[in-house]
Amino acid sequence: MYALADCNNFFVSCERVFNPSLNGKPVVVLSGNDGCVIARSNEAKAQGIPMGCPAFQIKNYTNPANIIMLSARHIVYRDLSNRIMRILGEVGLNLEVYSVDEAFFTLPHKDDEQNHNLLVSLVKKIQRYVGVPVSIGFAQTRTLAKIASHVAKKNNNSIDRVKGLTDAEEINQVLNRIKIDDVWGIGRRLNAKLLSCGIDTAGKFVMLPKSYVQRIGNINLVRTQQELKGVDCISINSVDIAHKSIMNSRTFGHVISKKQDIADAIISFAQSCARQLRQEKAAAQVVTVYIRGDHFRQDLPFYSNSCSVRLPSHTASAMDIAKHALLAFNNIFRENFAYRKAGVMVTDIISDDELQLDIFNAENDVKQTKLMTAIDNINNRYGKKQIVLAPTLSRGEWAPLQNHFAPLSKTLHFYTGMNPRYIGLYKPIDKRKAEEDTEQKNASNH
Repeated sequence: MYALADCNNFFVSCERVFNPSLNGKPVVVLSGNDGCVIARSNEAKAQGIPMGCPAFQIKNYTNPANIIMLSARHIVYRDLSNRIMRILGEVGLNLEVYSVDEAFFTLPHKDDEQNHNLLVSLVKKIQRYVGVPVSIGFAQTRTLAKIASHVAKKNNNSIDRVKGLTDAEEINQVLNRIKIDDVWGIGRRLNAKLLSCGIDTAGKFVMLPKSYVQRIGNINLVRTQQELKGVDCISINSVDIAHKSIMNSRTFGHVISKKQDIADAIISFAQSCARQLRQEKAAAQVVTVYIRGDHFRQDLPFYSNSCSVRLPSHTASAMDIAKHALLAFNNIFRENFAYRKAGVMVTDIISDDELQLDIFNAENDVKQTKLMTAIDNINNRYGKKQIVLAPTLSRGEWAPLQNHFAPLSKTLHFYTGMNPRYIGLYKPIDKRKAEEDTEQKNASNH
């Protein structure tokens, strides 16, 4: 028996954890550079604002003054997600994290009532310990569990936010109400093809002959149909599959012309790629850097280019990757152009088990590995960015445009244990000024 836990309006719910005054109000969370809507509260959905709506088009659906727009804080969302996943892992077996706000897990009981009661207590525990509302569906397959979770989320009359789909008659009734594009695994192209064949509900899709399904789709579409029939045939690897490439990029808040500002961004991206390599116990040998202008600005000349550099050996050292990323950047940077986006990608990735040291530089490779391990241990214990490469201390000119942060929240700083200057809440404390203020206060007391 599988269960799917799905956080309701996750990014908005995270914001409401630290700012309860947002409850009951129409709230949307915006993507990088405050571009598009990536999360909506139920109140915002009721006003017709679609997912992915550009922020400047919200006025086409409702008065923007009635909508609370917030810039995304993914560090906060990831932290709360990790807390939720830990709670799920304490109860469920074989936890499979599907996304930042969804996870599959298997249930320990065969009895439906026992499983239902267990999941109800789990929903309440997450609400009490984290503050984020969660809906859970359970069924014989992952696809049916996802539909059950969808039903639980949409059912406003449901008190416990848990739905089980185990009865054959009820499953058929639910599938007849579910639109075909709401079925897990059916994207836009398959949806258009099925609609052209008159298949607009999951119930009609289940009734199709297997040979016909395979003809209009592929083996994955057949598996989806079998899952809807209660046959377990889709698996999700609980162990993360190693990436063939890792990329870190950013669209700047505005166009940048200064070489040093873009170089600082490149170093930051390279550092992030190296950190992810070490988390996956892997190493890379090829570093690719790209820069791009703003093709929307007709008043500026457009320039875009990329460059790849092969390192002497595979590495996960932030310093080595940043060094070669800068070499690539220097090869493609051109003066008198304005740039809007840049990124770093590492490829030719292998596992640590396959790593071969450079025979002419083995001692330095060992030192680099020990240094990176020590830095990771310190950052894991005291905060993600306690020790970083100097140019990444401040995002400066290349920071994304985020003008809709929620009000200051000291609770957020205490709850997550993260330095507020990396969350965008308020300016970092000037220690020297604080010490001077303390001295003046003590002197006035005497």
